[in-house]
Amino acid sequence: MNYDIDEVIEEIDFPWLIFKLSNNMYTVNSKMITSIVIKPEEVTLVPNVKDYIDGLIHLRGNVVPLIDLKRLFNVETEVISATKENKMVVVLEKDNSYAGLIVDEVLSVESITAFEETEEIKKMCREGFVKGVAKGNKSEDVLLIIDEEKILNMA
Repeated sequence: MNYDIDEVIEEIDFPWLIFKLSNNMYTVNSKMITSIVIKPEEVTLVPNVKDYIDGLIHLRGNVVPLIDLKRLFNVETEVISATKENKMVVVLEKDNSYAGLIVDEVLSVESITAFEETEEIKKMCREGFVKGVAKGNKSEDVLLIIDEEKILNMA
């Protein structure tokens, strides 16, 4: 069987969404992202759920649980000025299961130049939500790679 190398690379090389939580930069593979929206003001609160679940929203006929990544990752919340209160929701979907990740700011979509997934990183991040580190094409910032499947399974 003959493969065109360009086709194989295109299948493997997905773009990555880069976003910010507090002062850290994170990235998630875009293959499960269905949309990115401004967090709605009206969120349906659900009693007796984990503290990282912010509530539910309806988006294009689907019920989407919102996961506050700062609470999930136990990231310090900085005091935000009134101009920066518009958080974004990155909506993931797999097998008709949805989750909306609440992030501070969506920065870009780009290819990753270096990717490292190590046991040391997994040990440091005991819950396993961060599975590696990477560098993007547009900056020298270290990006923490999110395990989107693990987070989607928690919603």
